[in-house]
Amino acid sequence: MERINVGIDLVALTRREFLGAAARAGVTAAGAAVLPWDRALAQTKVNVGYMKIGDLSPFFLALDRAFFKDAGLEVNLAAMVGGAAIAPALASGAINIGWSNVVSIYQGHLQGFDYRFIANGAINKRGTNDVFGVQVTVDSPIRSAKDLEGKTVASNTLRNIIHVAGLHWIDKNGGDSSKVKWVELPFPQMAPALVNKQIEAFVAVEPFVTVPSKVRKETRVLGYPLGEIAPRLLIAAYFCSEAWIAKNGDTVKAFIAALNKGIDTHNANLEEGKATIAKYTGLKPEFLKEMALPAFEKKILESDLQPMLDVAFQYKLVERKFPVRQVISKYAPV
Repeated sequence: MERINVGIDLVALTRREFLGAAARAGVTAAGAAVLPWDRALAQTKVNVGYMKIGDLSPFFLALDRAFFKDAGLEVNLAAMVGGAAIAPALASGAINIGWSNVVSIYQGHLQGFDYRFIANGAINKRGTNDVFGVQVTVDSPIRSAKDLEGKTVASNTLRNIIHVAGLHWIDKNGGDSSKVKWVELPFPQMAPALVNKQIEAFVAVEPFVTVPSKVRKETRVLGYPLGEIAPRLLIAAYFCSEAWIAKNGDTVKAFIAALNKGIDTHNANLEEGKATIAKYTGLKPEFLKEMALPAFEKKILESDLQPMLDVAFQYKLVERKFPVRQVISKYAPV
């Protein structure tokens, strides 16, 4: 598998920066004005944009168990900083399938991009599968959402899912999120920045919750923000362009089938899933023993998509609501 690291653990890329990096890395990319859908023929080679986080356990397992290969797919990996970079990359044609939080797809949809979810990614379930955490140092005087007012808090990207989950948690728990200063930091840099007092809190996703709080014991978790939004919701999923899907239906169906085998494998053996996460994130396996993981299911439910759209609209990350079925592919299991 070819691995192309674009922006991972560094900064969120602008569209122009991504296209330049993609060109230097030898990735076929077209400018924003001319999308390469006319060149997208049915193929077995697919470029996939992903993140090095625990939410992709089934995908990693499908790679390691050769489920994609068995389905006739050659997967080339592009590790990226988040959905805010992956969505433009897919629109440019640099990648064919992407992993993205749902907020980035909602934003792209309202901007006119034909993004469609093809396969379930990660579900947050309150109390059992909470994977976002608001954290401070273990000796911090900050004890509540109210205490975050006037403080500097980090998110991996601004005006996206981590950020809006933090805003909602602060407001729901007695604080005023408008009085908090937010900055962007890649997940691996958050705990060091906190310890060095460059920031006073951060919001992160696993494994960047368990490792600093339970393994290294550098941080203390104030709360788990996604569970405050709804008992269950879809965090992220795999998506394509509808135009690309129309020309590559068999490839899409093969990808879904292989990924679903990865979901079955993860659910049958959580320890193997965690070991595979360690391999792809570079963390030591023992670091992940206590790590919470999202729930992995095959169906994409409209009821799982709606809560985050509601919160994104509440905090003006999207300008209007729309029927969430508009961003679900006809090939997606529902």
